[in-house]
Amino acid sequence: MSSINEPANLGEWRLKGGRLFTCGRPGWATFGRERRQIGGDTIDLWVNGLPSAEVVYIVSLLGRKKDGFSEFGYYPFQSSCEFGTKPTFQQWLDERYGHRFVVREYPTTDARGIQPEVLNVVTHDVVNLIAKGSTVVVVDSAGAERSARVCEAIGCARIDAVGRRLTRKEASG
Repeated sequence: MSSINEPANLGEWRLKGGRLFTCGRPGWATFGRERRQIGGDTIDLWVNGLPSAEVVYIVSLLGRKKDGFSEFGYYPFQSSCEFGTKPTFQQWLDERYGHRFVVREYPTTDARGIQPEVLNVVTHDVVNLIAKGSTVVVVDSAGAERSARVCEAIGCARIDAVGRRLTRKEASG
């Protein structure tokens, strides 16, 4: 499993202030669209692949698939917006990794874009975090669509490893 490159589609976006990244949910690089339980070992790979910072803000756009399946159904944790006996994403991360992460959840539906009012709230939150010098990672299923729309709405451009601005086509593919 060590050859798997979690998180999927980790990308950095250029802007002034903090650091902004996008990526896919834990396990996407390992299992893709397969509906299966994602264990702690795979989530560890995902966490270890995230950018380093004293605190990383995870802005989650995970919500539901078009058929209603919870995008948290893969994990030993659940959304703070769901009812059940599993710990929330935040609680699970705190228990396993300490207080390295702050989760902000903005549930959306995969393959349906982002509703304008949700996009407005998310972009406002991300802009405020970046203005404070924070490291922010916006997460959706594969780290390519919903997350990219947030960054584009802010006016950011994805950059490559040497700091070159990527075109939208290069950034998504």
